[in-house]
Amino acid sequence: MAINFNNKHKAFHTCYLAGTGGGKSTAVKLLAAESALNLFGPHVAIFDLYKEYVFDGRKKNDLFNGLGQRPVYHFSTRKSFAKSFVDAWRSGKKFVVAYSPEFPDSLKGDDLRIARKAELEWFGQLMWKALDGNRRLDILVEEYAKLVDSIAKDSSIIGEIATGGRKFGGVLHTVFQRSQEVPKTIWNNSPRKVLGAPEAKADAESASKELSIRAAEVVKLGVLNAVYDEERMHYIAKLKGGIGNVEPYRLYLQTGKVEIMDFEELNAA
Repeated sequence: MAINFNNKHKAFHTCYLAGTGGGKSTAVKLLAAESALNLFGPHVAIFDLYKEYVFDGRKKNDLFNGLGQRPVYHFSTRKSFAKSFVDAWRSGKKFVVAYSPEFPDSLKGDDLRIARKAELEWFGQLMWKALDGNRRLDILVEEYAKLVDSIAKDSSIIGEIATGGRKFGGVLHTVFQRSQEVPKTIWNNSPRKVLGAPEAKADAESASKELSIRAAEVVKLGVLNAVYDEERMHYIAKLKGGIGNVEPYRLYLQTGKVEIMDFEELNAA
């Protein structure tokens, strides 16, 4: 299990949420990977069902390659992933590894969902056993809402990492479409939140209450994304705990440059 309890670690758990096409994965790949924001440390493990973070060594200038151009090594079996992760973790060197389990085509519906949850539980247990309060381990789970049973207390190993991982150097990153879809255990224990454009007015209203901002400001993200389309994406991010500490950002898709806006500029745009 996790070792070297250290209560001095700050809470850095992060949620990324946006509707379809609203920039969730872009936020992780470019905004979170921006060194100035420091959302990711040197050691990263990803539960990547859909291989969102595939790295191609031939595309060195592609900003969306891997995790913000950091090489990501994918593995589809428990044995191969565990060996790679353990070797990398023991080495102390910088790494990003991803587990993308494969399932037979015959698995459908609830059976497939149960199988995916079992793989996430295995992945989470491995992460929990590896946690070491003497160093940081970032754990990223893509499409987390598809892997939970309810929005009640999260009693899975991911919930355990959310509530107790901080003290052992664990930083949990979860990606989903709306806060209403995930357990409050995850949302309430993640002081950092990155919000992209929502898909519906109800989602904007819910996010506005959670972040203590106006719903119209959340809606504006989608409006600006439509206007600037492939040029840049817009976000509202809360990168520190407590009420407030919320700022809008723009992310230039061609260069990866991140700029902090203010709400007056966001509303006037």
